[in-house]
Amino acid sequence: MRKIPLVLGAVALCGAGVWFFRPAETVPPAPAAPAAQVAADDAGDARATTSFDGPLVHRRAAVAIHPVTGADPRHVARELRSAATGAGVGALTESTFAVFSAELLGYLVPELTVVLPEGTTVVEAEAFMRDHRPADVGFYVVEPVLVHDLTFAVVPAAGVAPAAVRDAEDREGVLSDSLNHYETTVQAAGLTVRYFGAILSDGQVLAVREAMARAAHVTPERVGVEAGEPGPGVDLGTGTPDPGAAPHRHG
Repeated sequence: MRKIPLVLGAVALCGAGVWFFRPAETVPPAPAAPAAQVAADDAGDARATTSFDGPLVHRRAAVAIHPVTGADPRHVARELRSAATGAGVGALTESTFAVFSAELLGYLVPELTVVLPEGTTVVEAEAFMRDHRPADVGFYVVEPVLVHDLTFAVVPAAGVAPAAVRDAEDREGVLSDSLNHYETTVQAAGLTVRYFGAILSDGQVLAVREAMARAAHVTPERVGVEAGEPGPGVDLGTGTPDPGAAPHRHG
């Protein structure tokens, strides 16, 4: 799967595969979402309402897995990743169970959730699980889901080291509370935070931007939000679409 690298304060030299960093002051911030569009819905058990859609939201096929009693979900995940690589499916991404529908979660709260690569259909995901189901998997459900795949980026104020921004964010804990799981990358000019998982509300996105801004000693408008991968994504402006077919349950 091709990813979009978000390199802070950088200009690409076409054809050479080399990145050159400009001084941080010359890098304009990514535009903030207009305040009038902010949705305060933090959803509870329902899917969150968000104005961060389009390229930031993608349809994926996901598998909810219940291992047999005593099995290690981490071992199951390793087996599935190895099988997906060998079968040419591509890289699997682990996520929280919150990506699934309320209907599915009323039936099963999985111990392990894996999301298949962009473009993989529910039928293909079902075929993969049927052919490569680890022995430790007692039960699984395949369902189409909507996921947020986005990257937050910030260039700190003068004199503030990107590594110090990361450490301050981790100590405060707001990113952990809002995102549950995320990946921070420290670069020479700043840092990025990658999130992949259930749809975030505008309130959660704002909380992350404010936390990163505090740590970087800048305003929240200086914290950009970019798509984690290419493609038009899903427009949620007319409401939340049905992501696809009904769940496929297998005992």
